[in-house]
Amino acid sequence: MNDEPGLKWPPILFFTMSGIVFSLSLYLVATSAMKSEARANVGNVHVASAAGTESGIDEDQVRVILRRDEKNSFGKVDVIYRGIENDQIKLDVFILDLDPNYPYRREITCRQAKEGFRLGGLHFELISAGRAKAKLVWFPQG
Repeated sequence: MNDEPGLKWPPILFFTMSGIVFSLSLYLVATSAMKSEARANVGNVHVASAAGTESGIDEDQVRVILRRDEKNSFGKVDVIYRGIENDQIKLDVFILDLDPNYPYRREITCRQAKEGFRLGGLHFELISAGRAKAKLVWFPQG
């Protein structure tokens, strides 16, 4: 009889490496699907309710969604949402009449943004802000 124990590390190594490769491929497929979905949603201003059917939204208000690192056009002003950090909303504002290639960095506290703020002569109010997007109300006439 053979009382020597067999080597057990090759099967353990094989299954460990197979699990790592499977997990990595699953991660890559999921992230590429999310990136392609983000590319499909390319649009400047995403309007959720321009007709004012939701409560609190008048006909002269437009609800917009700013997605992180996407340029959004509001007439003569372009805005890029850069996220939220330390309870401050970070925005890059391009005033097309002054210099369309130079971003003016604005950092606005959430409290101030909910009360209303101006960017390049346009009036906005914050509804909510997160890491990936911000929801605003834009007042085109004011």
